[in-house]
Amino acid sequence: MTDRSQFASLPPARPPAPEAPLAGTPEPVTEPLPPPGHRRDPLTVATVGLFVIAVLFALYFGRDVLLPIMLALILSFLLRPLVRALYRVGVPEGIGAAIMVITLFGGVLLAVYTLSAPAAEWVNRMPRVLHELEFKLGDIRAGIERAREASRQIEQITKETGNDAGPVREVVVRGPTLMEQAISQVESVLANVVILQVLLYFFLAKGRHSLEALIGTMRNVDDRVHYAMVAATLQQNIAAYLLTITLINAVLGLATGLVMWLWGLPNPALWGVMVALANYIPFIGPAVMTGVFFLVSVLTFDGIGTIILPPLSFVALTTIEGNFLTPMIVGRRLSLNPIAVFVSILFWGWLWGIPGALLAVPILAILKILFDAHEPLKPVGALLGG
Repeated sequence: MTDRSQFASLPPARPPAPEAPLAGTPEPVTEPLPPPGHRRDPLTVATVGLFVIAVLFALYFGRDVLLPIMLALILSFLLRPLVRALYRVGVPEGIGAAIMVITLFGGVLLAVYTLSAPAAEWVNRMPRVLHELEFKLGDIRAGIERAREASRQIEQITKETGNDAGPVREVVVRGPTLMEQAISQVESVLANVVILQVLLYFFLAKGRHSLEALIGTMRNVDDRVHYAMVAATLQQNIAAYLLTITLINAVLGLATGLVMWLWGLPNPALWGVMVALANYIPFIGPAVMTGVFFLVSVLTFDGIGTIILPPLSFVALTTIEGNFLTPMIVGRRLSLNPIAVFVSILFWGWLWGIPGALLAVPILAILKILFDAHEPLKPVGALLGG
């Protein structure tokens, strides 16, 4: 037998020395990564996730109620300085709010009445416009016809295969007629306009008193001062931002209408107003209007050199506005991250449609101001900033 005591007296074996790294090879990192500073409680994460899902459901299914409220709130930010100016000259806030609401919706009605004739003309011309467009784009039409023919053949083969298995019953689902859908949409729009007018009036006439009463319920004096400053910052920055963007869009619409008139495009005032409205939706609005100008140019002119001039002119105007005019005027006071702007447009457009896309940037600006005012949310506000 082997005596184990002789092995016990031997010194412990040393581990082999690590091989020297080759020349030019970076040494591996031996220090472990530091653990996260705060471990997340799974129950807290799950609760926050469920809360976010519940908020999304509430925003989506409650859009008929929430959309007029949000639109009235943003319009109140825009019109509140005017009501305050009337109050300084002796006009009560209630009367000043009524004047602003009547002026705003009166101007909208006047614009709709003025532009309804050219818009109706384009709607009436739509069948002839489509025919002209199909004639001018003959090669594309031929490709579409070939695709339709292939689709018909596939459908015929599918029907023949289905007939081998037995008779196929065709189910026809009758929905509301086009007239019924139009009447329903008009009723919904009129109801939302009335709700918007009433909410906007109360936000302008009673909003300041309601906010002061809410802040007055706070027992801590520091909290009162903090939230009063947050409310003042929100009011001033959003009002200045909306007023600036509105003036820039108006100038862009006016310049676009003038350029389209110089090129001989029909109804330049209509295109100017559409550009001013579409520019409230960054990136997407100008892209859509570029396509519109191209189609109108195809229907108006014959030569390719003349066709591309109106859309190229509009692209030049939007490039100057987006890269020079707006950054120079708006500055860094309320600059927003372009990625956050685009994601916000997609998100609110998905939730609330075109009105949501129009409100996406103001909502994002409001959220940035609120996040910057609260210490735990400042990283999110920095992410939303430019």
